Amino acid sequence: MPKDAYRATDSAVIESTVEFGEVTLSKISDTVWMHTSSLSLPGYGPVSSNGLIVLREDEAILVDTAWTDGQTEDILRYAAVVLDRPVRTAVITHFHQDKMGGIGALHRAGIETWAHPLTNELAPTIGFEPARHAIAFGSDGFATGEAAQALGPLRVFYPGPGHTRDNITVGLPGEGFAFGGCLIKGAKSPSLGNLGDADVDYYATAARNFAEAFPDARTILMSHSAPATRKAIERTIRMAEKARR
Repeated sequence: MPKDAYRATDSAVIESTVEFGEVTLSKISDTVWMHTSSLSLPGYGPVSSNGLIVLREDEAILVDTAWTDGQTEDILRYAAVVLDRPVRTAVITHFHQDKMGGIGALHRAGIETWAHPLTNELAPTIGFEPARHAIAFGSDGFATGEAAQALGPLRVFYPGPGHTRDNITVGLPGEGFAFGGCLIKGAKSPSLGNLGDADVDYYATAARNFAEAFPDARTILMSHSAPATRKAIERTIRMAEKARR
Protein backbone atom coordinates (compact mmCIF):
# COMPACT_ATOMS: atom_id res chain seq x y z
CA MET A 1 0.00 0.00 0.00
CA PRO A 2 1.42 3.47 -0.89
CA LYS A 3 2.64 5.50 2.06
CA ASP A 4 -0.15 8.07 1.70
CA ALA A 5 -2.94 5.50 1.48
CA TYR A 6 -4.58 3.75 4.42
CA ARG A 7 -7.62 1.70 5.35
CA ALA A 8 -10.43 3.59 7.06
CA THR A 9 -11.25 0.46 9.03
CA ASP A 10 -7.93 0.81 10.87
CA SER A 11 -9.66 3.11 13.37
CA ALA A 12 -11.71 1.81 16.29
CA VAL A 13 -13.62 5.11 16.23
CA ILE A 14 -15.39 4.12 13.01
CA GLU A 15 -18.68 2.30 13.60
CA SER A 16 -19.17 1.06 10.03
CA THR A 17 -18.06 1.71 6.46
CA VAL A 18 -19.95 1.67 3.17
CA GLU A 19 -18.64 1.72 -0.40
CA PHE A 20 -20.76 4.04 -2.53
CA GLY A 21 -19.65 4.63 -6.10
CA GLU A 22 -16.08 5.89 -6.00
CA VAL A 23 -16.09 6.87 -2.33
CA THR A 24 -16.12 5.22 1.08
CA LEU A 25 -18.45 6.54 3.79
CA SER A 26 -17.53 5.83 7.41
CA LYS A 27 -19.91 6.39 10.30
CA ILE A 28 -18.20 8.21 13.17
CA SER A 29 -21.33 9.03 15.20
CA ASP A 30 -25.05 9.56 14.67
CA THR A 31 -24.34 13.01 13.27
CA VAL A 32 -20.88 12.68 11.70
CA TRP A 33 -19.80 10.68 8.66
CA MET A 34 -16.35 10.71 7.09
CA HIS A 35 -16.04 10.54 3.31
CA THR A 36 -12.89 9.09 1.78
CA SER A 37 -11.80 9.33 -1.84
CA SER A 38 -8.57 8.49 -3.65
CA LEU A 39 -6.64 9.76 -6.64
CA SER A 40 -3.53 8.29 -8.22
CA LEU A 41 -0.77 10.91 -8.21
CA PRO A 42 2.44 10.64 -10.25
CA GLY A 43 5.25 9.39 -8.05
CA TYR A 44 2.90 8.52 -5.18
CA GLY A 45 0.23 6.17 -6.44
CA PRO A 46 -3.26 6.24 -4.84
CA VAL A 47 -3.57 8.97 -2.21
CA SER A 48 -6.59 8.89 0.11
CA SER A 49 -8.24 12.02 1.45
CA ASN A 50 -10.99 12.50 4.02
CA GLY A 51 -13.70 15.06 4.60
CA LEU A 52 -16.89 15.10 6.64
CA ILE A 53 -20.65 15.05 6.32
CA VAL A 54 -22.20 16.67 9.39
CA LEU A 55 -25.93 16.12 9.81
CA ARG A 56 -28.35 18.81 10.92
CA GLU A 57 -32.08 18.52 11.51
CA ASP A 58 -33.13 18.15 7.87
CA GLU A 59 -29.94 18.77 5.90
CA ALA A 60 -26.17 18.30 5.99
CA ILE A 61 -22.99 20.35 5.91
CA LEU A 62 -20.09 19.07 3.82
CA VAL A 63 -16.54 19.64 5.04
CA ASP A 64 -14.34 19.48 1.92
CA THR A 65 -15.11 17.89 -1.40
CA ALA A 66 -13.55 14.76 -2.81
CA TRP A 67 -10.71 14.91 -5.34
CA THR A 68 -13.05 15.11 -8.36
CA ASP A 69 -16.51 16.26 -9.35
CA GLY A 70 -17.64 12.68 -9.94
CA GLN A 71 -16.55 11.51 -6.51
CA THR A 72 -18.16 14.57 -4.94
CA GLU A 73 -21.42 13.81 -6.74
CA ASP A 74 -21.34 10.34 -5.15
CA ILE A 75 -21.03 11.97 -1.72
CA LEU A 76 -23.95 14.29 -2.42
CA ARG A 77 -26.11 11.37 -3.57
CA TYR A 78 -25.26 9.37 -0.46
CA ALA A 79 -26.19 12.25 1.83
CA ALA A 80 -29.47 12.88 0.05
CA VAL A 81 -30.62 9.34 -0.72
CA VAL A 82 -29.15 7.15 2.02
CA LEU A 83 -28.84 9.58 4.92
CA ASP A 84 -31.91 11.61 3.89
CA ARG A 85 -29.96 14.78 4.63
CA PRO A 86 -29.18 16.67 1.41
CA VAL A 87 -26.09 18.84 1.53
CA ARG A 88 -27.08 22.51 1.47
CA THR A 89 -23.87 24.12 2.74
CA ALA A 90 -20.17 23.31 2.45
CA VAL A 91 -16.89 24.60 3.85
CA ILE A 92 -13.54 24.17 2.13
CA THR A 93 -10.48 23.88 4.38
CA HIS A 94 -7.84 25.01 1.84
CA PHE A 95 -7.20 25.40 -1.88
CA HIS A 96 -5.61 22.05 -2.82
CA GLN A 97 -7.36 19.51 -5.06
CA ASP A 98 -7.97 16.97 -2.28
CA LYS A 99 -10.09 19.59 -0.49
CA MET A 100 -11.89 21.42 -3.30
CA GLY A 101 -11.42 19.41 -6.48
CA GLY A 102 -15.19 18.83 -6.57
CA ILE A 103 -16.34 22.38 -5.95
CA GLY A 104 -17.80 22.58 -9.43
CA ALA A 105 -20.18 19.76 -8.52
CA LEU A 106 -21.25 21.66 -5.41
CA HIS A 107 -22.02 24.80 -7.36
CA ARG A 108 -23.96 22.93 -10.04
CA ALA A 109 -26.05 21.45 -7.21
CA GLY A 110 -26.80 24.94 -5.84
CA ILE A 111 -24.87 24.37 -2.61
CA GLU A 112 -23.67 27.42 -0.67
CA THR A 113 -19.90 27.22 -0.28
CA TRP A 114 -17.63 28.94 2.23
CA ALA A 115 -13.85 29.29 2.46
CA HIS A 116 -11.06 31.44 3.85
CA PRO A 117 -10.68 34.64 1.75
CA LEU A 118 -7.17 33.50 0.79
CA THR A 119 -8.56 30.17 -0.44
CA ASN A 120 -10.82 32.09 -2.78
CA GLU A 121 -7.84 34.05 -4.08
CA LEU A 122 -5.66 30.98 -4.59
CA ALA A 123 -8.23 28.57 -6.05
CA PRO A 124 -8.35 30.12 -9.55
CA THR A 125 -4.56 29.94 -9.79
CA ILE A 126 -4.82 26.15 -9.98
CA GLY A 127 -8.03 26.00 -11.99
CA PHE A 128 -10.74 25.77 -9.32
CA GLU A 129 -13.75 27.96 -8.75
CA PRO A 130 -13.62 30.03 -5.56
CA ALA A 131 -16.24 29.40 -2.90
CA ARG A 132 -19.36 31.54 -3.13
CA HIS A 133 -18.69 33.14 0.25
CA ALA A 134 -15.61 34.26 2.22
CA ILE A 135 -15.42 33.49 5.93
CA ALA A 136 -14.76 36.38 8.33
CA PHE A 137 -12.63 35.49 11.35
CA GLY A 138 -12.51 37.18 14.74
CA SER A 139 -9.38 38.06 16.68
CA ASP A 140 -9.66 34.67 18.43
CA GLY A 141 -9.39 32.84 15.10
CA PHE A 142 -12.99 31.60 15.02
CA ALA A 143 -15.44 32.31 12.21
CA THR A 144 -17.87 35.12 12.93
CA GLY A 145 -21.00 36.66 11.48
CA GLU A 146 -22.85 35.02 8.60
CA ALA A 147 -20.32 32.20 8.27
CA ALA A 148 -20.69 31.17 11.91
CA GLN A 149 -24.47 31.06 11.51
CA ALA A 150 -24.46 29.27 8.15
CA LEU A 151 -21.99 26.59 9.27
CA GLY A 152 -23.34 25.87 12.75
CA PRO A 153 -23.05 23.58 14.68
CA LEU A 154 -19.49 23.53 13.29
CA ARG A 155 -17.01 25.95 14.78
CA VAL A 156 -14.59 27.01 12.08
CA PHE A 157 -11.11 28.01 13.25
CA TYR A 158 -8.11 29.51 11.48
CA PRO A 159 -4.97 28.38 13.34
CA GLY A 160 -2.55 30.38 11.20
CA PRO A 161 -0.43 29.15 8.29
CA GLY A 162 0.85 25.60 8.43
CA HIS A 163 0.22 23.08 5.67
CA THR A 164 -0.85 26.08 3.58
CA ARG A 165 -1.35 29.76 4.34
CA ASP A 166 -5.13 29.34 4.13
CA ASN A 167 -5.66 26.06 6.05
CA ILE A 168 -8.67 26.13 8.36
CA THR A 169 -10.00 23.55 10.81
CA VAL A 170 -13.38 22.70 12.32
CA GLY A 171 -14.70 21.35 15.60
CA LEU A 172 -18.00 20.00 16.86
CA PRO A 173 -18.67 21.22 20.41
CA GLY A 174 -20.30 18.56 22.53
CA GLU A 175 -19.45 15.79 20.05
CA GLY A 176 -15.80 15.31 21.05
CA PHE A 177 -14.51 15.63 17.47
CA ALA A 178 -12.27 18.10 15.68
CA PHE A 179 -11.08 18.00 12.07
CA GLY A 180 -7.55 19.20 11.44
CA GLY A 181 -7.65 18.79 7.66
CA CYS A 182 -4.18 18.52 6.15
CA LEU A 183 -2.59 20.49 8.99
CA ILE A 184 -2.72 17.54 11.38
CA LYS A 185 -0.99 14.24 10.58
CA GLY A 186 -1.58 10.77 11.98
CA ALA A 187 -0.08 9.63 15.27
CA LYS A 188 2.22 7.29 13.32
CA SER A 189 2.77 9.50 10.28
CA PRO A 190 6.39 9.47 9.05
CA SER A 191 6.35 13.07 7.79
CA LEU A 192 4.38 16.27 7.36
CA GLY A 193 3.71 15.30 3.76
CA ASN A 194 3.53 17.91 1.01
CA LEU A 195 5.27 21.10 2.19
CA GLY A 196 5.25 22.85 -1.19
CA ASP A 197 2.87 25.55 0.03
CA ALA A 198 3.65 25.26 3.75
CA ASP A 199 4.82 27.78 6.31
CA VAL A 200 7.36 25.56 8.05
CA ASP A 201 8.34 28.25 10.55
CA TYR A 202 4.80 28.67 11.87
CA TYR A 203 3.58 25.09 11.41
CA ALA A 204 4.12 23.94 15.01
CA THR A 205 2.39 27.06 16.35
CA ALA A 206 -0.58 26.48 14.07
CA ALA A 207 -0.91 22.90 15.36
CA ARG A 208 -0.75 24.13 18.95
CA ASN A 209 -3.39 26.74 18.20
CA PHE A 210 -5.65 24.00 16.84
CA ALA A 211 -5.15 21.97 20.02
CA GLU A 212 -5.98 24.95 22.21
CA ALA A 213 -9.03 25.88 20.13
CA PHE A 214 -10.61 22.45 20.64
CA PRO A 215 -9.40 21.25 24.06
CA ASP A 216 -12.35 18.88 24.56
CA ALA A 217 -11.91 17.04 21.25
CA ARG A 218 -10.96 13.49 22.16
CA THR A 219 -11.04 12.22 18.58
CA ILE A 220 -9.03 13.99 15.91
CA LEU A 221 -10.14 13.59 12.32
CA MET A 222 -7.76 14.55 9.52
CA SER A 223 -7.31 14.41 5.78
CA HIS A 224 -4.73 11.70 5.22
CA SER A 225 -4.93 9.36 8.20
CA ALA A 226 -7.63 7.41 9.99
CA PRO A 227 -9.21 9.05 13.08
CA ALA A 228 -6.90 9.12 16.08
CA THR A 229 -6.49 10.42 19.60
CA ARG A 230 -4.86 13.75 20.45
CA LYS A 231 -1.52 12.00 20.01
CA ALA A 232 -1.90 12.95 16.35
CA ILE A 233 -1.57 16.62 17.32
CA GLU A 234 1.45 15.88 19.50
CA ARG A 235 3.09 13.97 16.66
CA THR A 236 2.42 16.81 14.23
CA ILE A 237 3.97 19.38 16.58
CA ARG A 238 7.11 17.29 17.06
CA MET A 239 7.56 16.82 13.30
CA ALA A 240 6.94 20.51 12.65
CA GLU A 241 9.49 21.56 15.26
CA LYS A 242 12.04 19.22 13.69
CA ALA A 243 11.28 20.54 10.19
CA ARG A 244 11.90 24.12 11.37
CA ARG A 245 15.45 23.43 12.57
